[in-house]
Formats: sequence, structure tokens, C-alpha cells
Amino acid sequence: MKKIFLVLFSIVFLFACDNDFEHENNEPTSGVLVQVSVIDALLQGIYDGYFPIGDLKEYGNYGIGTFNGLDGEMIVFNDTVFQVVASGDVKRPLDDVLTPFAAVTMMHADTTFMLSATSFEEIKLNFDSYFPTPNLFYAVKIKGDFKYLKTRSVPKQTKPYPPLVEVTANQPEFEFENESGDIIGLYCPEYAKGINVTGLHLHFLNSSRTGGGHILEFSLKQGSMEIGYLMDYRLILPEGGDFYGGDFTVDRTDDLEEAEN
Repeated sequence: MKKIFLVLFSIVFLFACDNDFEHENNEPTSGVLVQVSVIDALLQGIYDGYFPIGDLKEYGNYGIGTFNGLDGEMIVFNDTVFQVVASGDVKRPLDDVLTPFAAVTMMHADTTFMLSATSFEEIKLNFDSYFPTPNLFYAVKIKGDFKYLKTRSVPKQTKPYPPLVEVTANQPEFEFENESGDIIGLYCPEYAKGINVTGLHLHFLNSSRTGGGHILEFSLKQGSMEIGYLMDYRLILPEGGDFYGGDFTVDRTDDLEEAEN
């Protein structure tokens, strides 16, 4: 019995040490999606930021989200955070700016496809041609020359915050023609409903870094699509605030579809 106890103790001790090592050496790793808060918090108007974007960059160099008070669209690309505000301008916010919702990873391409004469709708319709299964999380990057893009951003909100569906009903929209740039985004499976936007959620940043936003539609002339498989998931929740009083018992699927489209 003593020998069995010593073996079990050794296993538990080593496991604990390994966890401590991972916690203390919190370097971002490809294949891990790190997310701040959940999408159902935004849908019910919980827009107060609580996580500094400077800290967010420690977890990944690639991702999307929004800012305190829902102040525009976030694009994390090549270790830089870009903010597409409601005017359509692109800013580079300071590290102490807070986010209420974001998801980042260390981008690593597991597969790459060359694309020509395709669109957002065609990629969604031919999902199985690019992704091995709809049941994983993916980082998605499309780089190329676009015939047309339609994007939107959201204006900064003040309390009392309205639900997201009311904000996006009057969202500023932007159109781009014959523009080159990068599409940065994620795919989340259906079982992530309430946690993140299911399906393809994409943001655009043009090559001059002067325009972009949340993608509503696009038509690509030619380019490439990189896909990174995300097999691990970490969720960082608020420690108080309006989140603690939120109602997460309601199915907000219809609200999310309306807000996204």
C-alpha cells in the first residue's frame, strides 16, 4: 500500500508542477484560442471593458474583438491591435485600453489554399472543401486582391447600454472596390453557441491600414486562405461588474444572427 501511495503521490506532484510551469511561463502557443468574456454578454449590452489589450497581446498575435463601450471593431494582426471606429478610420489604441470581448491565438497555418474568383458565400457553401470538420475551432486568414467588400463598425455606446441588436440596426457600413488587404477571423462550431459567434466571423483590414471592419460580404479576385486548427480553448471571465448580474438563461441565437448580418 505504501508503494502504491508513493506512486500516486509522485504522479499528482508531477502533474501539479507541470501545471505551475505552464502558468508561470504563460507564453502563447499556436493551437490555443484565448477568449475574453462570451458573446451572450455583448448581446445583452454588457460592454464595459475589463481586460487590457496590452495583456491580450501576450496570449496571441492574431484575433478579433471589440473595445470598451463597444467602440469599434478590433483586429489583432502581426502583434498589433487595430481599431476600426464608427467613422471608418483605423486607429492603434494604447495598451491600457480595455476590451469587453475578444479572442486571440498565435496564428499558425496548418493548411493553405490558393483562391480565385470566389466570395464569402461560396466559401461558406463549400466549407467541407477547406475544413476537415465543422466541429473544431479554426483561425482563418485570407490575403489577396478583392473586387468588392462590404464591412461595418459600431459606434461607441454610453450607459445605459442598449442590446447589441439595437446598436447594429443603425451601424455605419463601408464599401471597398478593387482593394487589397487581409481578412482576419475565426470559425467556431455550433456547440459554442452563447460563448462565441458560431460559423465564420471575419474582420477586414486593407493593405494601407486605413480602412476595414466587420465583414458583411466580399468578392475575392485572387489570394490565399490559411487555416490554423485550434485544439485548445481558454476562457477569461470578468471578476465582477455587470457580468455578474447578466441573464445567460435566454437563447439569443436570433439576436446574434440579426446583429451579425
